[in-house]
Amino acid sequence: MTTDLYFTLDLLDRRPDLPLLADLSHFLVAREFAFPVTKEDDVSIRRILANAHAFHGRVASREQVQIEISFPHHRPWVDLFLGWWEYGFRAWRARASEDAKLVFTCELGPKPYAITGRDGNDTTDRWAEALMLRKMVHDLWNATAQ
Repeated sequence: MTTDLYFTLDLLDRRPDLPLLADLSHFLVAREFAFPVTKEDDVSIRRILANAHAFHGRVASREQVQIEISFPHHRPWVDLFLGWWEYGFRAWRARASEDAKLVFTCELGPKPYAITGRDGNDTTDRWAEALMLRKMVHDLWNATAQ
């Protein structure tokens, strides 16, 4: 139900305190967000993040729910998601109790979920990318503690 951005925003209109799992990739793909993201789309995503109690970690483009984060030409999308996650982490920290735990799941699955090449195999080492994402998010998490 909550993979559709507009439906989820309607839910938040009716239940403003609804805790969400922020899986932003589906919103981006379903609405085919252009890059750079419009102010309106950014505001909508930040509204979702204001209610995020957990995160699914993967990076999308307007065409694919899970892109290769190690490809240099995908860096603008990676930076976009890092910015959104930073906002979400700060929002979560502002409302969470001191002993609360935030769950962030690196969700970089292998084939058939990931993009595959002509040979039918993953185009990158998904485990290496998951570790790369873990480091980026860990650094981001530490930065939001200050």
